[in-house]
Order: sequence, then C-alpha cells, then structure tokens
Amino acid sequence: MKQPLFLILSLVWLMTPTALHAKLLKPHLYKDTLENGLTVLVKEVPGSKVATVQIWVKAGSIYEGPTEGGITHLIEHMIFKGTKNLGPGAVAAAIEEKGGQINAYTSFEYTVYHATLPARYWSNSLNVLTDAVRNSVFDAGELEREKKVVLEEIGMRNDRPDVVFFDAMMNNAYSRHPYRLPVIGTRESVSSFTRDDILSYMAKHYQPENFTVVIVGDVKFEGVINKVNDLFSDLPNHSMDTQEVAEEPPVDGPKVFNQEGQVNQAQMALLFPIPAFHDPDTPALDVLAGIIGHGNTSRLYQHLRDDTGLVYNIRASSFTPKYPGLLEITATLDQSKIKESIEASLTEIFKLKYIAVDEQELERIKHSLESDFVFNLEKVEGQARVLGSFEALAGDPREDEYLEKIRSVTLDDIKRVTQKYCDVHHLIAGYLTPKGANITLNREELRQMAKRAEKAALNSIPSSLTPSYLGNVHRFKLDNGITLLVREEPQVPTVAIQAVFPGGLMGETLDTNGAFAFIADLLPKGTKHMNSRELSVKIADMAGEISGFNGKNTFGIKAGFLSRFFDDGLELVRDVVITPAFDSEEARKIQPERLAALKQQQDSLAAMAFQQFNQVLFQKHPYALNTLGTEKSLSSLTAEDLYHLYQRHAQPDSLVLSVAGDVKAKDVHDQVVRLFGNWHKSGSGWDRATVIAPTPPETPQISSLPREKEQTHIIIGFLGTTLTSPDRFALEVVDTVLSGQSGRLFSQLRDKQSLAYSLSSFNLIGLDTGSFGIYIGTSPDKKQEAIDSVWRELEKIRSTPISNEELDKAKNLILGHYDLSLQTNGAQALDMALSETYGLSQDFGNQYAKAIGQVTADDVMKAAAKYIQLEHYVEVKAGAE
Repeated sequence: MKQPLFLILSLVWLMTPTALHAKLLKPHLYKDTLENGLTVLVKEVPGSKVATVQIWVKAGSIYEGPTEGGITHLIEHMIFKGTKNLGPGAVAAAIEEKGGQINAYTSFEYTVYHATLPARYWSNSLNVLTDAVRNSVFDAGELEREKKVVLEEIGMRNDRPDVVFFDAMMNNAYSRHPYRLPVIGTRESVSSFTRDDILSYMAKHYQPENFTVVIVGDVKFEGVINKVNDLFSDLPNHSMDTQEVAEEPPVDGPKVFNQEGQVNQAQMALLFPIPAFHDPDTPALDVLAGIIGHGNTSRLYQHLRDDTGLVYNIRASSFTPKYPGLLEITATLDQSKIKESIEASLTEIFKLKYIAVDEQELERIKHSLESDFVFNLEKVEGQARVLGSFEALAGDPREDEYLEKIRSVTLDDIKRVTQKYCDVHHLIAGYLTPKGANITLNREELRQMAKRAEKAALNSIPSSLTPSYLGNVHRFKLDNGITLLVREEPQVPTVAIQAVFPGGLMGETLDTNGAFAFIADLLPKGTKHMNSRELSVKIADMAGEISGFNGKNTFGIKAGFLSRFFDDGLELVRDVVITPAFDSEEARKIQPERLAALKQQQDSLAAMAFQQFNQVLFQKHPYALNTLGTEKSLSSLTAEDLYHLYQRHAQPDSLVLSVAGDVKAKDVHDQVVRLFGNWHKSGSGWDRATVIAPTPPETPQISSLPREKEQTHIIIGFLGTTLTSPDRFALEVVDTVLSGQSGRLFSQLRDKQSLAYSLSSFNLIGLDTGSFGIYIGTSPDKKQEAIDSVWRELEKIRSTPISNEELDKAKNLILGHYDLSLQTNGAQALDMALSETYGLSQDFGNQYAKAIGQVTADDVMKAAAKYIQLEHYVEVKAGAE
C-alpha cells in the first residue's frame, strides 16, 4: 500500500516552483497548477465534519516495463513502511491517532494514496501523505518482508474464482495492451524486485507533472494551495521518456475462452471492445450498458433471470478507461445453461440495433446514472474520487459536463452505438466451470449462435413495458404503535428510508434457517397491487432503490430516492411492507438463487471458517445458524411458510421507520400517518424471550476444514459481550488496539514477521451474547507460527496495561470511525432505526463517545482478561493443510 529519491532529484534541478493563480471551476471547486506541473484540486464543503486528502500519481500498471509487472502495486505497499521521519507502521498510526483512516490502491492508470479523518486535521493528513510519497526509505529488509506479503495476496487471489475469471477475461480481451496483465504482477516478477528497481521506477514516474493532490472538506482553498506549495514546490521535474503504451489491434472475432477450477458456481462473460473515456461515443455506451444490464429492470435481467430462469444474476457495465475499453456482460448460472444463455443474451443485445428504445426506458437509465453520481457525493471521499478520476481521464474534474452529455443521449444514439460496437466479428465469449464439466464451445459454434441471435433480433417486436433516509432527529409515535424517526439533512437532494423489524437469525430455527434472507429477496418482488415487474419499473422510473435486508437481529426494507421522488417512493415502501405479494412463482425463481448462494459460499475459505466457528461457539443459539440457511431448510420453505413467518414479525408496534435526507419532518409525519396509520396489529407476534444464551466451551474446541487451496484461513475466538453491557466499550478498545494497520497484530505478524497477509481482530456485539476473536489469512507453512504469535499478543494484552499513547489513539480511532460511518443518509437512517430497535435511544452517539472517553488502561486489561479465556475458545482452520 503503501525514498530519499526526491532528494536525489532535487540535486539535478535547482528550482523553486510557486503556485499559479487558482481557477474557480464552479462554486467551491478550485484547480491550481504549480510551476513544476503538480495539479491541485480543492473542493470546499462548509460544515463538513470530515475531510479527505488524496494524492493521485500517474503511475499505474500499464506504465510498467516488461520486467516490472506489479512494481507499482509493491511501491504502494512500501510507501507505508517508513520514511526518514516516520518508522514502519508510524505512517498509518499518525492518521489513526487523529481518528482517521488511511489506505491506498493501484489501478491500471494511477496510484492513489488517501486518508479521511475529522476535517480539523486535514493539514496533518497532507503532511503525513506527502512525507510517505516523497521520503519513503524503502528499507531492504522491509522490502523483502512486504514482497512476501504481496506473494500471500497473490495466493489469496488465486483462491478466488471471480478474480481468476476476471484475469482470464482481461487476458483474452487484450493481446498486446497491458490491461491484459494483473495489476498485482506475478510471483516471479514480485520476487525479483530490488530496492534499486523501485528507485529507478519512481525516478521515472513519481514526478510533479504526474501528481494531482485532491482535498475535499471544510477547508479554504487559499490555505490548501499554500500548504501544497510549501510541501511540493521544491520538487522538480527531470527529463523522462514518453510513457508509451502498446496499442491494441482490432479483435479478430469471434473468440472463445474457457476455464475450469475448484468452483461450485459457473460464470459467463460476453465482451465487446469499445473506445476510451474521451471518445464522444462513451456517454451513449454508458447508457447502453445500463439498458442492457443495470438493475432488475434491465433487459437481460428481465429476460434471462425473470422470464426464463437461465441465470441467477446478470449485469452489464462499460469499462471506459484512458485507453480503449470493453462493454462487459457477466452472469452467474448453472453450467448446463451456458450456451443457451450466451445466445439469449446476444439476442437481447442485438435487438437494440433495430428497435428503438422506449423513451421512458431511456430516461430511466439516465436518471439512474445521474443518481449514481449524486449518491456518490454524499461522502467527501466519494467527491474526491470523482474529481480525481475525471481529472485523470479527461483533464477536467467537473462531472457536470459528463452528466450533461448523458442527458443528451438520444434514442438514435443507442441504436447507432449498438450497431457500431456490438458486432460478432469483435465478440469475445468466455466461461468458468467446475472441473470436469466438459462444456465445449468453439469459434464456429459461437459464430452460428450469434447468427441465430441476429435473426431473432430482426424478427422481434418491441416489448411493451408497464409503467410503475446527528442531531436534528424528530421522533413520532403513531397511534398504531409505529415509531417514526426523521432527520432533516438538505445538503444533498437524496433521501433514505429504513423499515426495521426484529427478526433475522434471532427469529429462525433449524427448520426455518435462511428464511429471512429468503424473505429479504422476496419482499421487493411485488405487492398485492402490482407484480414484480410493475414494481421494479416504478422504482426505476424514480432512479430509486427498494431492497430487503436481514441480519442477526433484524430484517426489513431499505430504500433510497432522489428527494423529489420521496412521496411516491414512500408509497411504494408502504405497499412492500404492508401488502407484500409473497408470490409463489417469484419464490420459485428465488429459491434456486438462495441455494446457489449457499454453494458459492462454499468457495470462500473465510466464510466457511466463520460459519464453522459460529456453529461451535454459539451452540444452540440462533447465532450458530448460517444466515444463508441450509440446503434442507431452503428446499422445504414455501411462499406460504415465508408469508406466515413475515406476518408474525412484521407488526406495526414492532416497526421502526426512519427517514433521513432532504425532507421536512412534518411533511414526512403527515405522509406516514396517511399511508401507514390504518395498519393494525394481527396475530400474536414474536416473543424473543424464548432464546437461550450459550455458555463458554468447557475446553478448547479445535477443528479443521481441509481444502485443496494455496492459503489457510484461521479463526481463534471466544464468547463476547452484548449491546447493553458496560463491558462493550472497553472490549471495543481491546479490539482497536489489536486491529488496524498500526495495531499490534498488523505490526507484529505482518510488518515484523511477515506471517500473514490478511489479519484482524473482530468484535461482534449481540443481543444475548457476542463473539470476540482473531482472523488470520496465511500460507500453510506459516500457520502454526502465526497462531503462536497471536496467542502471545492475546496473553500480553490481557496481562499488561496498554500505554497511554495506545489508549488515546484507540479512542480517537473508534470515535473517528463512528463519525466516518455516518456520512450517508442511508447509514444515518439505519443507525437511527437500530438504536431505537435496540432500546439505545437517539442520544446513544453522545453516550457512546462519553463512555469510550472514560475507558482506562486498567479497564482494557480487565476486559481482555474477562473475555479472552485461555481454556475456553474455539479455533477453526480452513484451506491448505
């Protein structure tokens, strides 16, 4: 993720660049360029409690030489391994002690170093990121350790079917262009890198002309510009070779690729080459991708999933980077339906060459694309990411112009770009199947399938489409028992709604296990007043979202709309909550998807390990159950069973309805009374008191799930605490001291010992009980050493008080993360609803901050000793032995 290189460069060019006059691009958005070519983007967000600082570097994997594959990503890791001023781990610690989060990522075209934290610390964050980018020392010993970490990451990627299939897609879609190569590199390339290699690469690419500093939050542009100038103005450019990228030749299609692996779920992909981001056709291609496969009102979803059941899920997206990209259609399905699904998908796509899209369908997708942008702006880091991306791709950070181009796309544009780019001669088709599936598809067979699809498209007629959520929290209690919570937040024209009931795993038995996940999928699939498609179209017409959710203690409905659609959106939420259809035909479609999700879970070693851990730890408590259910329970559940279970839990006096966003509390109250006021309780409801809490295991419970994989996933854990226990605050500090990039586990097991790539502590706080423990992802030859090291850290924290510095840092991190987690309307609405449901009150945030602030080092040691019981734990190992 993250050397004295720039000192060397400064000796070559003796100059002191200064800032040019900042340009106001639109209200509160400024762009400046230092004389050395470094770009600065500043967006003032008055009143924001959070700020983000990002340094974008035009250094991505596509600029790597033949022997440099993965070096950009390795540098991203090494940037956080110490500078002249900060030792290993201190870079992350400097941000986390201010309550912030720091990370980085590498893409094909650029590397981004970013930190988000309370706005008053933006200057500290910029100091830290600048020091890391300019003054990293790239210690040879740290480099060797971090190379091992990246090798572990490569191994973990090789265990993920979706990643393996994505790599195969890119490798087959591109023959020369470096997009064909994984950003992370290979075992051979990563193993070969030396410190000199890194310094040489950075000398070429880490120059001011390749830097863009993006800062968004409650800041003043003058102060930001001056600060950036102070930190970077002495950084010179030096002559560098033109960053040439191999040009991709036209595809001689159709092409077919296939892959077999240790998977339970088949995947399919259709790819068409399309131009780069700057091409005039890009907006129309983005809209085309939306029409084909964006959401459950899209053409492919309705025909291949809803109508014919050929796939479990299908989507389309347009990959439009700096260089020519791809129109991508991907699906999960049964291996026996791959060929039929390819032909059916091509038919639906080819129809758009000949039949004009309905105006309403076109506007729906435009609204959706606009909505995606607007909702992304709720968080400051989202705003900065949009600014950085548009600056990197178009040289202009303003997304407005792109949105205007989206709005200008016409019906003829859709037909034209479909004809231009969706051509069989450029088609690439591929699939991933379980080993031994023996599915064969050759080039000529694909050509004939495309020919039949083209003919079917020509003979088709247009389908007729049926039209169809601190402070300042207001609390209302309706006569029928509904609790309504409303937070007015007018800064962004969006609104979120959460309807929360008690239930989830807590309401399930062995026979009904998985029912609430099933219900969550089924709730939005129609009401007594409209079928699934009619409801989907109504939601999509408002660029909205209504979906079900479920967890360990609750379930319900979540929704989001542009605020101008609130009244109509709330009415749809009312119908879904009070009069859901529970249609047997829709349940029949969802049932195999739930079973498929269960199979897919078996492909994740981490998920398998956690499920086994929960089963052993929680015993007969509902938390022992799998949220997805079992094959037996899912196969036996009927729509009627689900309806009766829903009716038992979904009662007005148990509903908490929360709304957050650009609304007025009184208006919301009046609408809720009108729509929900006549809903009355029926039946006996659900009695949670019948649930029995588990007891700690009498002796260590150790189990193993061997699999033919490259990695081993390990969980060591204990019974934890509850939401209302006073122990929860000290135990959260224990968890925080152990976790994070500057936490004890990361520092010891990864930074110092290179024993694991992925590791963290976890702290599930439940209603009757909880869990606390450690998760490790490592290689099989290091697993026992990693386990021993974890136990040393656990013994240390339960027997020795933590330092005042660690205590203060942990508190700041906990409270900083709490604020960061509540940036969006959806997150606020959910927090309000859950606080009410769990009896924590709407003032819980203030109580929480006070309680965390009062935790002492002695409290931390006592909590660790109480919950980390050396003879009463569960250990699970999954993967390679």
